[in-house]
Amino acid sequence: MHGHGSCTLGRNWKKGLVNGLIEEFAMAIRQLRLKKLRTLLILLGIAIGVATVVAVVSFGEGLRINAVEEVQKSRDLTLIEVSPGLRENGLVLISDSKIEGIKEYEEVVCPYVKDAYVSPSGTYLELFGVQEDYRTANELELAGGSWFDSGQDQIVLGSDLWEKLEKIDGARIGTPITARLRLYGEDGRPLDREISFTPVGYLKPAGNEIDSGAFMRLEYAKELSKKEYYDGVLIKVESSSLVRETREQVEKLGLSTSSAQDEIDSVNRIMNGVTLVLAFFSSISLLVGGLMVVNTMVVSVYERTREIGISKALGASESDILRMFLAECLFIGTIGGVLGDLFGILFAALIDKVGRSLLMSRLEIGNIEHLTALNFKILAAGILVSLLVSELSGLYPAWRASKLDPVRALRQL
Repeated sequence: MHGHGSCTLGRNWKKGLVNGLIEEFAMAIRQLRLKKLRTLLILLGIAIGVATVVAVVSFGEGLRINAVEEVQKSRDLTLIEVSPGLRENGLVLISDSKIEGIKEYEEVVCPYVKDAYVSPSGTYLELFGVQEDYRTANELELAGGSWFDSGQDQIVLGSDLWEKLEKIDGARIGTPITARLRLYGEDGRPLDREISFTPVGYLKPAGNEIDSGAFMRLEYAKELSKKEYYDGVLIKVESSSLVRETREQVEKLGLSTSSAQDEIDSVNRIMNGVTLVLAFFSSISLLVGGLMVVNTMVVSVYERTREIGISKALGASESDILRMFLAECLFIGTIGGVLGDLFGILFAALIDKVGRSLLMSRLEIGNIEHLTALNFKILAAGILVSLLVSELSGLYPAWRASKLDPVRALRQL
C-alpha cells in the first residue's frame, strides 16, 4: 500500500509540473500576442542574427570541403613519403637495412635518391634515381617517347621540365643534353661536375612536383652522386585506411614520414580557424537581437508592474515571476532560432548561387559544385545560440520583475 501511494504521488507531481509548464507557456504566448508588432521585430532581430551566423559558417564549411577535395584530387591518399629521421644524437639515415625493415610491413617500397642539376641555360632540374616500382606507385604515364631501360644515361622528364628544356635548351628525344651537378670535396669546396643525359621520354601532366622533375635508373644516379644512403622512400599501401598504422611502424625505425593526410589536416585546421573568425564577427548581429530582447522585456516589466504586484499579492513567489518572463524569452528564442535557420538556408543558397559563379568567372577557378555546405550540426547550433542569447538577455529583466515589492507595485498604478 505504501509503495502504491508513493507511485501515485510521483505521478501527480509530474502531472502537476507538466500542467504548470504548459500554463506558463500559454501565458507567455498570450502576452507576446498582445504586442504583435513588438514581438515580430524581436523575432526578426534574432532570426537575422542567427541566419547570418548559419550562412557564414556554412560558407566556411564549404570552403573547407572544397579545399580538402582539391588536395585529394592532386595527391594519392595511399602514398607515404619517408625521409631521414631526427634524433638527439643526430640524423637517422635511410640505409639498405632500413629499407629491408620497411619491407617487412609493405610490399611496394620504392627507395630513391635525388640531386639538383642545372642545364647550360640555367634551368634547374631535380633528378630522381628510381626503380620501376616508383613509376607504378605514382601511376606515371608517358606522353611521348619511352621509359628508360638499361641505358645508364637515359632520363625521363616531367611535363613542365620537358617544355622548358625543349624551348630553352632545344632538348630532343634521343639527343644527349648536358647538366652540371654540384658536389663538395673533402675540404668542403664545391666541385661542379658536367654530366651528359639522353632524354628518352616525357610524362603526362600529374599536377604536382613530378611535373618539374626528371627520372633515371637508381643505380646510375647513386654512382653519379657517390651516395651510400637514400634520400627518401615512397611507400604504396593498399588502402588509405592503412596509412596511419604503416606510418607508425616506419617511425619506430627512427625515420620521418608524411602523407597527403598531413595536408588535409593542415587545411582543416586553417579553415576551422577562418570559420571561427567569420562566425565571431557575424555574431555581432546577434548582439543587436539580444539588446532588443533586453529592451523589450524591461519595457514589459514596467508595463506589467500592476499585474506583477497582484500576482505576488495572491501568493506568486519570486521563482514563479522569474519563470513567467523566462518562458517568454524561451518562446522568442525557439521561434527566432527556427526562423533564423530558414533564413540561413536562403542566405546560404544565395551565397552559393552568386559567389560560385563569381569565383569561377573572375578568379578562373575550376568547377565548384557547391560553395556552401549546410548540415544538421550547423542548424542545431543556430537554434541553440538563439535560445542562449534570448535567455541570457531576459535574465536581468526577469530578475528585476521577480524582486518587485507587491505593495509598491500596486501603488504605482
